[in-house]
This record gives sequence, C-alpha cells and structure tokens, in this order.
Amino acid sequence: MKTQDLLKRMDWDDFERVVILSPHLDDAALSCGALLHALRDRISTLVVSISSATSRRLGSDGSRKIERRQGHVSARTRRTEDIAAMRSVNADFVHLSFADGIYRRSPLTDKLIYRRARERWVTPRIDDMAHIEELYLVLRRLCLDLGRILLISPMGIGHHVDHQIAAQVAVRLAATATGAELLFYEDFPYVADPQVGRGDQDDPQQALGRLHLTAVRRLALPVDVDAKMALLRHYASQVSALFDDDDGMRGRIAGHQYRSAATEFYWQALPANPYTPHGKFVLPQTLRCQLVA
Repeated sequence: MKTQDLLKRMDWDDFERVVILSPHLDDAALSCGALLHALRDRISTLVVSISSATSRRLGSDGSRKIERRQGHVSARTRRTEDIAAMRSVNADFVHLSFADGIYRRSPLTDKLIYRRARERWVTPRIDDMAHIEELYLVLRRLCLDLGRILLISPMGIGHHVDHQIAAQVAVRLAATATGAELLFYEDFPYVADPQVGRGDQDDPQQALGRLHLTAVRRLALPVDVDAKMALLRHYASQVSALFDDDDGMRGRIAGHQYRSAATEFYWQALPANPYTPHGKFVLPQTLRCQLVA
C-alpha cells in the first residue's frame, strides 16, 4: 500500500475542527504527539479524554472510597499532567468522567467486569454495553453537529479494551454523523512493541479487520523526537511504566520509522463490504447488535 504525506493529503481548510479521541489521559500525546505539534497553528484541535475520573465505591459505612488497583495513580494527578501537556501544544481538551476499564463494574452484579490485570486486553464484554452506549451518546452530543470535523480515533492495536471501545464508537459516529470524516491513529506504544498489550504481534490491518473495515490509505507524519519526548514528559506518572526511562522512550519513538525517519502513521478505511453504497460507513451488523440499545 502506498504511503502518503498526511499534511499534504488532507484538505485542512475543509474542516472546522479536528477531534482526537483519547481513551486515557495520555493516549493522544503518545499516538498523535507529532500531529498535535503540527496542527497547533493550523486548525482548532480538541482532545477528548474518555477515562479521566476517580473511581469511587460505596463502602459499608456509607462513605464513597477511592478504588485502587495495581499501578493506581490519582486521577487528579493525571488530569493535571494532561492539562499541562495540552496547553504546551495549544490544544483544547475535555476530560470526560468515565472510569478506566479496570474499575468499571457490571450494572447488574456490581462486580468488576475485568477482574484481573490481564483482562484489560480482551474483547469488550456484554456487561460493558451500558458504558459503550452512554459513551456514544456523550460523544455524539459533544463532537457532532458543530460543523465539519476530522474525527481521529484509536484503532485498538494491542487489544486494550478501552481502545477497542473508542474505535467501535468512532465507527458508529462516522456511520450516523453528517460532516464527520474518520481517520485512525496507530495505538502507541502497542504498535511499536508487540510485547506491550496482549503481546501477540497485533498490527493495523488486524485492528481494522476487527472493526470490519479495510484499509484504503496509510498516511505518514514525520516526528520530531525531541519535541514529542518533551510533550510526553508532562505525563511523569506514566513514563517509567511505559518506557522505563528517557532512553527507552527515545528508542520506542525513534524506532517506529518510515524512510529511516521517526514517523506517526494514520489510516483511512472503508467498510469491508464492497457493496456499501457511496463508500459511506455503514455500521456492521455485529457492532449494531453490541452498540445499539
């Protein structure tokens, strides 16, 4: 598949705003840091972080206590980090109050939906359908009918459940929206290291296949490694867990290349069904069953 220059291929004057969906408070910077830098003086950009809230549960004494699982970092700390990062690239931002997947509970049983750490790398479960529907409704109200937008979504590389849900909802938004064009970003660092995430050599083609889409174009954007590292350093609570140290961060960013240069990749895709009328997104039947109440 031929790779094209992202900044030259897109008609940026055709959009009123770029909206980037970020499953967690660092995903937009991790996967789209170079794009955020490139667009800062070109077009209004809104980053919508989905899982930004502190998860609390009603205790036996009637108080609401913060839930903590392995690797827990205060949501307030993470929001503060993200605010500083987004301001550094002149991006607008919204922090939605959804809980991270590891804290979500079944509305029927009140039990954790994803009980063990490794369960975050699975297909979204039926007990999560209420969350998916609510997320769709919130994003539809927030993102759509505000003029023509470029909606940029994760692909779900690495199988993280929150990334898969964001991608499924983005496909649904594109199928039902007027004036929204959909572009996918490669989930970083999962795409750069197959041992991160589920660890099964996942790639863009497989991720799009799970969404019942087929790739039609890959778009490349060169990365200023030092500038992207400066952006990611705002997320101090996450750097060591993701990269170990600065050298690890530089190696991951610089190692994802096109023509011997560090690169971010973005993908345009269409439904795999060749009989889709007019080349528009039509929600696949499997996703309709999952996502439509």
